[in-house]
Amino acid sequence: MSAPMETGTSDLSRVFARQIAERKIELPPLPATAAEVMSLCQQDTTDAAKLSAVIHRDQTIASNVLRVANSAAYAGQVPCASLQQAVSRLGMQLITEIAMAVAVRGRMFANPKCAELLAALWKHSVLTGFYCKEIARMRRRNVEIAFLCGLLHDVGRAVLLNSVDRVLGKDELTLPIGYVLAAIAEQHVPAGLLLAREWKLPDQIVEAIECHHDTAAAKRFADMALTVCLADLLAHFVAPSRLADPVAEDVLRQHPVLVGLNVYPDQLQSLLQMKDRALLVTEGMR
Repeated sequence: MSAPMETGTSDLSRVFARQIAERKIELPPLPATAAEVMSLCQQDTTDAAKLSAVIHRDQTIASNVLRVANSAAYAGQVPCASLQQAVSRLGMQLITEIAMAVAVRGRMFANPKCAELLAALWKHSVLTGFYCKEIARMRRRNVEIAFLCGLLHDVGRAVLLNSVDRVLGKDELTLPIGYVLAAIAEQHVPAGLLLAREWKLPDQIVEAIECHHDTAAAKRFADMALTVCLADLLAHFVAPSRLADPVAEDVLRQHPVLVGLNVYPDQLQSLLQMKDRALLVTEGMR
């Protein structure tokens, strides 16, 4: 990074850091429906009727859940005509994931001034969620919250992208995008933690946000932090974007996170071969 680039990035990074510390970053509320869905998915007594009734209360979320359920990634031979039918066909876990994804996207990925970057971030987030679940399934771990840990691991980037036009003001049109992305990369973890606490997200998700770049710092859910770290790398490898440096295949195949998770080369190859399915799921969540 050149000296002018470092200066521009550090200046903006300091502005973001100060706003986060002073809680001046705008944090949209978690939709009530999403909060209820998250609560229901952690209760043993939840059934399809109860889950579909909660989603029905928010017609925007309900219609989008049905749209995703009928997308190429999930649709059966006969389209789902109702939420309860979708829940019965796809299962409560998957419908919960879809409902949360729809709710989060509507709240956090809708700033038209950063539409292209937010679309790339959304794609990366869904891909990471997909791979988190598949890594957990492959390792015979609990997959119930894995998708959400991956989906929300970079939510701090969305927080900052949604704030960037207010932070920059008139400088918005002149500051190179590389400065903005580098500053966001530096501050996205504390921004994500601020939102996670505001939304009262489960502890596993909070730690995934905090430790996916520093897995050694994970105190309670180290296995999930490692899972998100690998899923993040896979998502960047499968669908490179300007949000991060590309991940080379040899770097991926030799990454220490594979040792931490005890993932063998053939298992990594199996994950890489899921690329088409992963991209189809991501397309369905758009």
